[in-house]
Amino acid sequence: EIEPLSPNKIRNINSSNTVAIIIGIEKYAETAPATYANRDAKFFAEYARKAFGVKRNNMKLLINEQATLTQTFKVLEKWLPAQIEKNKTNVLVYFAGHGLASEDGKELYLLVHDSDTDLLRRTALARKDLFDLISKKNPASVKMFFDTCYSGTTREEKMLLASARGITIKADIEDDIPNNFTIFSASQDNQISSGFKEAKHGIFSYYLMKGMEGKADTNKDKEISNAELLNYITKNVANKALELGRTQIPSFVGSKEENLLRY
Repeated sequence: EIEPLSPNKIRNINSSNTVAIIIGIEKYAETAPATYANRDAKFFAEYARKAFGVKRNNMKLLINEQATLTQTFKVLEKWLPAQIEKNKTNVLVYFAGHGLASEDGKELYLLVHDSDTDLLRRTALARKDLFDLISKKNPASVKMFFDTCYSGTTREEKMLLASARGITIKADIEDDIPNNFTIFSASQDNQISSGFKEAKHGIFSYYLMKGMEGKADTNKDKEISNAELLNYITKNVANKALELGRTQIPSFVGSKEENLLRY
């Protein structure tokens, strides 16, 4: 029996210094759905409030058709800069949906609601652009969680393209990420980010949020470090994916020693 997600297990500590952008796209205008992605985002919004203390007016939640390219850039280029106080504000970003690599495999894109897989540069959000838009405002810290993959395959193994695009960037990926960024991603390279039918969530998102409830706190000190969360989700995501006959290992960029949250 699958234990349901319970954000109310976490004490609510309001923080005026933390803002969040949360995007979940299950229904796409131009391509196959990303099953449970909208549900993942709605639940993560509760964890943002409970675990990170984000106030409702400091949060933007974009679901399905709310997350068009125009609306997404309005949030990133108009709303977010007004919320960030230099070197004081912490930024939280969560994305559940499709990702895709460019044809040469050197650029990674997040597909918004109206993205066209044949026109990535014009209709999708480049991951590097996302990093640049946030880092140029000099926030104190940035924590990102991506329940997506770039293999060209959906959570149900349907193809977004006639042929999957490989990723040729590996070592270069970390070079483009600012030092104060912490990034948890659902999978590595060409692996599929799978859905978890019994839980009605993505596998990564389910165990990410379960870990935040305290499941990842191995030393029981009421604090969860990046290392503790990474160990918890890696073990559980890998095992669950294996049950589905797949390989899925979450990836991480940042300082493992840093504390992620208190609960």
